[in-house]
Amino acid sequence: MDRKWTLAAAAVAALFVSPLQAQDNPAKADDGMPAALTQDELNKIDQGPDTIDVSQYPKEQQANYELFAAKCSRCHTLARPINAPFALPQEWKAYVTKMSHKPRSGIDEDSAKKIIDFLTYDSSVRKKDLIEAKLKAQKPAQAAPAKADQSAAKSGSDAPAKAQ
Repeated sequence: MDRKWTLAAAAVAALFVSPLQAQDNPAKADDGMPAALTQDELNKIDQGPDTIDVSQYPKEQQANYELFAAKCSRCHTLARPINAPFALPQEWKAYVTKMSHKPRSGIDEDSAKKIIDFLTYDSSVRKKDLIEAKLKAQKPAQAAPAKADQSAAKSGSDAPAKAQ
């Protein structure tokens, strides 16, 4: 009987631990959603700063920060999103959308928009280098299809070249 309860408890724990780890990974999975972080990576992120001095931010962003702090701290330390290696708007949108589906988050559609707006603005202030690096990394991937299109145009054919 004790073994059954132990197995059941382990199964329930796996349901909670796996999504917790998956929700905050800066690495992208193939589906574009954040992939799982190891517990060590989460611990490192959680040990970083857990506040942002927004006194020089526009009033709207200061209000958005307060909403962000209130909603996001319901489930985890604010250090987690503050120190997460997300910076691009689409990353924040995926992250906040995923968090909004968590039962305790209390993040509705309007709150999500404001939180995404804050995190995007904050990234533009505090994470300029990260944004630049991510955009630079995206360019080679975007340039490859364009080069293939240019090669096809030069050959005078829209059809792909046949391998010989």
